[in-house]
Amino acid sequence: MKNRIKQLVKKYTFFCAVLIAVSSCTLPQQLQVKNEMTPPANYFGLDSAMQKDVSVPQWRSFFKDTYLIALIDTAIRNNQDMKIADQRMAQAQANLRYHVRNFYPTVQSSVSYGVTRFGDYTIDGVGNFDTNLSPNITDAQHIPTPVPDYFMGLQTNWEIGFAGKLRNRKKAAVERFKASTYYKNYVQTQLVSGVARLYYELLAVDNELKIIRQNLSIQERAMEIVAIQKQSGQINELAVKQFQVQLLQTRALEAERSQHLILVSNTLNGLAGRFPVPIPRADTLINTNQLAQLQAGLPLALLENRPDLKEAAAQLSSNEADLQAARAAFFPSFNLTGFVALNGFNTSYLLNPASLAYMGLGSITLPLLNRKEIDYQYKWQAAEKNIAIFNYQKVMLQSVGEVSSLYNTMQAYQRVSNFKQAEVTELKTAISIGNDLFLTGFANYLEVLMIRRNVLDAELQYTNAQKQFFHAYIDLYKAMGGGWN
Repeated sequence: MKNRIKQLVKKYTFFCAVLIAVSSCTLPQQLQVKNEMTPPANYFGLDSAMQKDVSVPQWRSFFKDTYLIALIDTAIRNNQDMKIADQRMAQAQANLRYHVRNFYPTVQSSVSYGVTRFGDYTIDGVGNFDTNLSPNITDAQHIPTPVPDYFMGLQTNWEIGFAGKLRNRKKAAVERFKASTYYKNYVQTQLVSGVARLYYELLAVDNELKIIRQNLSIQERAMEIVAIQKQSGQINELAVKQFQVQLLQTRALEAERSQHLILVSNTLNGLAGRFPVPIPRADTLINTNQLAQLQAGLPLALLENRPDLKEAAAQLSSNEADLQAARAAFFPSFNLTGFVALNGFNTSYLLNPASLAYMGLGSITLPLLNRKEIDYQYKWQAAEKNIAIFNYQKVMLQSVGEVSSLYNTMQAYQRVSNFKQAEVTELKTAISIGNDLFLTGFANYLEVLMIRRNVLDAELQYTNAQKQFFHAYIDLYKAMGGGWN
């Protein structure tokens, strides 16, 4: 008996080996490209002394404004994109559980009832009629017409994949779940930087309106003065009109900035996941102490810090696993199926041990006529893997370039801000001198108008330079991978 079993095992093993060998002889060629891109050692255009291996601060440590921190907290809780990212994570987790479950046999309960009326001139009809006449069966075993069929039991199916097909499918699901977590982190970095940018946009508009209204007050007093001077004959109607035009231009600018303030506020409330409400905020743009100090770090750190780069890497790994699973489809697959149940055509005997029925079947399937379909799927998956490689390279190129560009942009706007501040100081001194000269007749009204227009423009440009500095600094923080933790 033992020798008989050994012979059967040997024959079965040999049969499987032949099938695998035949299948593997015609496996498709490897179609994926190689990912040979790595980050450079340093950022282009930055002083090497500034490029150190430093950690990116958490967003609560990076931002110092308590109003902004509270606003970001609200946005993270209520923002719809964050909630959508949570649902994508839930989908990826469900997909992972599904593929983990594939390693185990499926078991399902089944209760069914059917009835069949066989024709009198069929094999089954004649066979049943002849069976009922047999002296070897009891009255309880007589087959009725039509024939009822009661089934109550358990059914199972178990696929055992060759060449790591199931293992690679599980790995792909694991990597997709990781990618979904990195995607949520990426959404949060976008949200944190978006809220911060709009917050400082609000502060900039507040500052612009303060400057404009201060200038309006000065221009309105100037209108009173020129009106008196016209009555006394010191200046003509043309000078009055020029002052009036400047006043109207400034009022139009105030109206435009006020409308922009509403637009920015509503957009910011939308990111926070709420309808328009007043937004508590600081008085004005103050200084860089509102943000923590940043160093450029090293390009290699982006692989650990930037969630979009980590998401692209996880997608690349999942596509690689999918490709290996698609390649494994060319190998045979081994399935075990079976059932154990109570089966009969009479309910009164259904619970009788004699109604016990069972079946077990092991099968090996080898793709033959459907190889072209599998080949198409493999080639499609290979192209998908290559797309993932190019997307990973694209994100890496973009991330390294962003840090280099934004660091230089931030430094440039810091210098611009300093120059504009000095320009405002000089022009304010000039306007004081110009007023005195105008009142004493040593300067004409055009010179006074020009100085005042220049002061207003310079103050607005200084505010804009401050805003652009904050925006570049926030974008640099996001580019380095900050905002998700």
